[in-house]
Amino acid sequence: MRKRYFVGNLKMNLSSREEAEQYLSVLRRESTGKHFGSVVGVICPPIIYSREFDHLPTPFQKGAQNVFWEKEGSFTGEISPVMLKNDHCDFTLIGHSERRFYGGETDAVVCEKVRAALKYHLIPIVCIGETQKERVSGMVDVVLTQQMDAIFGNLSKMQAEKIVLAYEPRWAIGTDKLPTTQEIFQVRIMIRKWLAERLGNATEERISVLYGGSVKASYLGAVSWEAEMDGVLVGRESLFPFEVVKMMLLLEENGGYKLNDTGKSL
Repeated sequence: MRKRYFVGNLKMNLSSREEAEQYLSVLRRESTGKHFGSVVGVICPPIIYSREFDHLPTPFQKGAQNVFWEKEGSFTGEISPVMLKNDHCDFTLIGHSERRFYGGETDAVVCEKVRAALKYHLIPIVCIGETQKERVSGMVDVVLTQQMDAIFGNLSKMQAEKIVLAYEPRWAIGTDKLPTTQEIFQVRIMIRKWLAERLGNATEERISVLYGGSVKASYLGAVSWEAEMDGVLVGRESLFPFEVVKMMLLLEENGGYKLNDTGKSL
């Protein structure tokens, strides 16, 4: 059975250790007494505050916002998968739209990072998605197929099922523009069909597919239940611990899926 995730990407925020400690204090307070039995919570802080985030409350785990593909060497400013693993990170984001836009990351770079993360036992949360121009041009399926071809490339099925995919339409990141539930659902169908055809039904069933892009608690039902995604990758709203816990609890309700009167998922 696939796992469901809440992934909070704090990006380049929290401007001091005091702010980081305050964030954690509020997150601990809001989490106290709450039951999160089936949702995996991941918080990806700025790497400079990684040590503070070693003390996340249950059930949250620590992730990184980026990783390099080499173990060590002359790569100024980069962070290796070994460093992250030794720093108690369990997850790492790879291929986020902002890394692609500002850092010029290509599908080939994303491919190298995925393989490095898997080699050193990090769980890659790999972002895929189209630009506004690509969507308007009717290229969504083509773009996502190219990206998944690069990600899964020569991976074994055992390696592939360790990956978490996050569909984030690049034009929705950091904006209030949102795709419709039907648009997300259609992408979900396309991704799952590709995974099943390429990797087989058994492996496809183990790969979680999340949605990311201007996610708020008020939008969670449309994404997780109606569009049947396996969780969310959240940016701005993850800066507010109350919203983090609120969305975790919403994901927990009814196993993350909206039920009808017969008890079957809609």
